[in-house]
Amino acid sequence: MAQAPEQPKSTTGTTGTSRSAAKKRDAREIGRLVIGAIGLVLLIAFVVGNSNDVKVNYIFGHATTSLIWVILAAALLGVLVDRLIIALGKRRKKQR
Repeated sequence: MAQAPEQPKSTTGTTGTSRSAAKKRDAREIGRLVIGAIGLVLLIAFVVGNSNDVKVNYIFGHATTSLIWVILAAALLGVLVDRLIIALGKRRKKQR
């Protein structure tokens, strides 16, 4: 039996709006990736330029370590705090 030829799908209507939303989302994600990459390059440049040993004072004592590790630990803590704040904000928004 012969089948009827398939009709091309229209790019207008609801499909068009979902495509534009996807493009906006993709542009936002690309922007975030670019900003993250720039931040990573700056962090690496800063770490390489600061490789001296430093004395780190803790609440109960002190230690001597390379400044690279101090910078990386501070960056990691900053990222963790940022993610925690974002997660708490989303949680509060859901509860409302």
